[in-house]
Amino acid sequence: MIVRENLVNQAKKHILEYIFKENLSKGDKLPSIEQLASIFSVGRSTIREAIRSLEQLHILETVQGKGTFVTVDPSSLGRDISQLRSVTEMAQESGITLVNFWVSREEILADDFLAQKLEVEVGTPLVFLQRIRGFEGEAIVYLEDILPKKYTLTFSEEDWNGSLFQALEKSGVKVVFSWAKIIPYIPDSAFLKKMRLKQRVPFLLLQHLHYDARGRIIAFSKDYYHSGFFHFEVLRRRL
Repeated sequence: MIVRENLVNQAKKHILEYIFKENLSKGDKLPSIEQLASIFSVGRSTIREAIRSLEQLHILETVQGKGTFVTVDPSSLGRDISQLRSVTEMAQESGITLVNFWVSREEILADDFLAQKLEVEVGTPLVFLQRIRGFEGEAIVYLEDILPKKYTLTFSEEDWNGSLFQALEKSGVKVVFSWAKIIPYIPDSAFLKKMRLKQRVPFLLLQHLHYDARGRIIAFSKDYYHSGFFHFEVLRRRL
């Protein structure tokens, strides 16, 4: 069952990448299920489930006897798919200005794991950015971002200390969608010390792969959110 779910998620990602790469517009028709299964080398049932899932997100619509069509402007897919916002943007919407309590930045080389995650060659220069952010003296989020160094060459010190999405956009790289896993996280002693927390509280870990409109993976991120300050709402449908 887990393998099946992963195949469907991969198919969803491939369909979205296809929409971007082929410059499809609202109302354009996708290839048939058989054609998509052949293009992505997966079964037709996997494609059907992926399309059904994207229909629930109002991204695709299947018309019986005619085919499957794009129902949104692809330029808005990042917002419509996941309401993707940076921590800075979420805080600003709540009237909070976050400050950095600690920032670490180092250059590393992609090992086998990171090369696979970011779809780059082993040995590719990367930047590993770590930040602890909060307000009124309390740390509320710990962020880890790993991305190819080539996307950060024009970053200023101000860019490194602010919203990563906004800094990337200034450099001509726009993140438009993200695939994320939401994982409950109970911090260990080392994490509590790093965050300067006196009590053990649960965190929500969001593990992301961020993509641009061409389907390139821009960054691999792990965001640890203090559950006392953040919550995330998910729309679930009964099929």
